[in-house]
Amino acid sequence: MKLYKIREPKREEIINSIKVMLISFGRPPLNNYEEESKVWTHLINNKIARFLIAIKGDNIIGLGGIFLFQKVASIGYMGVLPEFRGQGVGSEIFKNLMEIAKNSGCNSVNLYASKLGEPIYRKYGFQGSYYANLYLLPKKVFKLQNTQNNIKSVSEFPEWALELDYKTVGFDRSEYLNARTTLGAKVLIAKNEGYGLISNVLSTIRLGPLIATKFEIAKSIVRKALLLGAESMIIPSHPLFQIKLISLMDLTEHGDPNLKMTYGANLSRKLEYLYAIGSYSKG
Repeated sequence: MKLYKIREPKREEIINSIKVMLISFGRPPLNNYEEESKVWTHLINNKIARFLIAIKGDNIIGLGGIFLFQKVASIGYMGVLPEFRGQGVGSEIFKNLMEIAKNSGCNSVNLYASKLGEPIYRKYGFQGSYYANLYLLPKKVFKLQNTQNNIKSVSEFPEWALELDYKTVGFDRSEYLNARTTLGAKVLIAKNEGYGLISNVLSTIRLGPLIATKFEIAKSIVRKALLLGAESMIIPSHPLFQIKLISLMDLTEHGDPNLKMTYGANLSRKLEYLYAIGSYSKG
């Protein structure tokens, strides 16, 4: 007999859900929970994401989320409070999220797996593709030779940038990206060649996604982001970019790498354009 229930959170439970997520990930408390709550509420109301919580008595003990992009889903925010781990709570949340993906008509599901989660997801048929890790950016803006001076900051996504994003990741996530700008994110663009999104993620300013057709464009966007206060970025295992960028500035690796894993249909992608992702949404 289960001693907990799985359901979607009520509006007034979202902040406590965020707190449980942070404790589960070993992250510090936020300065402003209302700001992050607005993000979750907007994503839920616009049917871009759904969240599930595990409730025992009156307490939230675990959670997970799923982002829906037509035929593709992304699972993340998988976390269970330490004292309730090993009781099948995370597995039950995950099964329910996979059921949502199936009922939504998704033929491909992806996630970023922690070292502990990786073997579990493999049992469900997920296959790994590449690792990614969070890096803290230097506070001092570095000097670069031959950088582009035409990097502009805009408040809405140009259509060409959405098309470039589709070509890079293999599916349409325009609703999600437009939602981020609605919530205050800024887009750095080099027309027809690349873009970077700067947004507040869990009380830090993050650069990501960063997508560019050339390395010179990518590093110019990074420099512009630093000028605007970017503090971190999540870099996939893109050796050429990592080696070049690390040689240009003092990057600090933060935490353990996470493995991008996919279940179902393989997507046609151009990962050589992908210089940073927006969020782990790990589990």
